[in-house]
Amino acid sequence: MVLAEISLAIGAVKTLSEAIDGAKSLNQIASQLDKCFSLTNDIPLEKPKGKTEKHIQQKLDQYDNTSEESTDLGAITQEILDKKALRNELFRIKTKIDIKWGPGTWDTIIKTKVERLEKQKRIRYEKQRQLQEEKKARKLFYIEIGKGLLLVIAVSGFLYWLLQYY
Repeated sequence: MVLAEISLAIGAVKTLSEAIDGAKSLNQIASQLDKCFSLTNDIPLEKPKGKTEKHIQQKLDQYDNTSEESTDLGAITQEILDKKALRNELFRIKTKIDIKWGPGTWDTIIKTKVERLEKQKRIRYEKQRQLQEEKKARKLFYIEIGKGLLLVIAVSGFLYWLLQYY
């Protein structure tokens, strides 16, 4: 699964590289650039295991405390080479963009993306905090309403008792 995702990301990066050559502005390649970012960021670090690999791993775990990563030399080699190829392709994209639209363009794009992601996280955190505060305030409101109702019932009961016996 990891190898397929890395290969897909490499393909997206190569497609982006070809699109950069014919693009007149960054707006023309923005969607491909976004797709490239999403594919390269979503690559998992670990390969999911098959039934046999899981069984072997369970047997190995009885004797040592290894992680669930593949120990197959071919899989390790392929994964490392694909990650290096992806890194090289991304470097080529960075270089092409910097050459075509000026030095530092790629770094500005990456910096802006990181800033916007942080801003989204901060806004999401603030909304969650605000919702929690509203929930807490609503709970306190209902508790106060309940206290008021109990007080009215108690006073009414006391007045009823006084009117009955006096």
